Amino acid sequence: MDQKKPHLAVIGAGYISRFHFAAFQKLGADVRVVADPNMDAARAAAAPFNAATVARWEEAVARPDVDTVAVYAPSPLHSGIARAALEAGKHVICEKTLTTSAADSLALARLAEERGRLLFTGYMKRFFPAVQKAKSLVPSLGHIMGAHVRTWHSVAPHDLHTGELPSIWQGSEHAPSAFMRGSGGGMLVCGGSHALDMLLHLVGEPGRVYARQLRRPGSDLDMMTNALFEFADGGAAHFEANWHPLAAVGFQQGGFEEVFEINGVNGRIVLETPVWNEPLRNAARLRHYDNAAQTWTDYATPVVCPFEKADEFFLSQIARNSQCGHDRLTGWRVDYLLGQPQRSADTRQPVELDWSPA
Repeated sequence: MDQKKPHLAVIGAGYISRFHFAAFQKLGADVRVVADPNMDAARAAAAPFNAATVARWEEAVARPDVDTVAVYAPSPLHSGIARAALEAGKHVICEKTLTTSAADSLALARLAEERGRLLFTGYMKRFFPAVQKAKSLVPSLGHIMGAHVRTWHSVAPHDLHTGELPSIWQGSEHAPSAFMRGSGGGMLVCGGSHALDMLLHLVGEPGRVYARQLRRPGSDLDMMTNALFEFADGGAAHFEANWHPLAAVGFQQGGFEEVFEINGVNGRIVLETPVWNEPLRNAARLRHYDNAAQTWTDYATPVVCPFEKADEFFLSQIARNSQCGHDRLTGWRVDYLLGQPQRSADTRQPVELDWSPA
């Protein structure tokens, strides 16, 4: 980073923020204020930075000594906080999902552009070294015939497919579940957002989707979503997001399994990412098959904290007043794509995708 450090207001001192506060400490970031209704949590997070604390996010956003707002509040609050920050002339770094509505996310991107402010959505898995290497290998695959994207999150010992639903998964349109209040959606949103960002990042924008979901009576969430994404050049991607009861699947044998397999006419990439909330336990894994040589290569990449790498990138871009490499529409693209399998599942019809912002 150069000498023009962003002056940060951090909104939210809950679970996800701990990764960002640790990154900010390591990066020597200039955190001016932390906002959270839980003042004990706010004070604990602010202490290493000698930062001020407030209960109301509006007070933090309005501070004249802040030029950047980092949003780690629950997803349903993102839209209002980010809009207020942009209207106040601040840059915004926001956890995923950017909002709970593609229309709201597009409006934020347009507002950021109109105000000349930067807007970053925290899809940190792009910053695994194995993902960056995979991105560089994709062109060598040639025509992409197909891809398989699987994101499985164990909720063992619970069986959300056929068993009794615990209270946090119980809800309705009029009385949302705890998961809906915190995340704005079920497994498609909670697990699928990162997976679909990776699909967009590595393969590109599909043109059509056909999807099915598992929804249980008494819940306002999807427990599993399967989708077939079709691409204009004839390729297709099968996507599955699943809250499952299998306790020891995945390469870490802890129930978390996130696999991206991309097959081209010239070879194959197999990428596996580690469990998101234990970023320093394992590195992401990457294998590449070269059909011309008929050889497999296993890439050994270092263990890194992707939250730290993402925050380092975002802060450096803000210091340079640059949106390069992660444009304002990143969050909108994922939020738009998240909505289309839902539409298809609701209507039981395929949905054509339009990637020109309306």
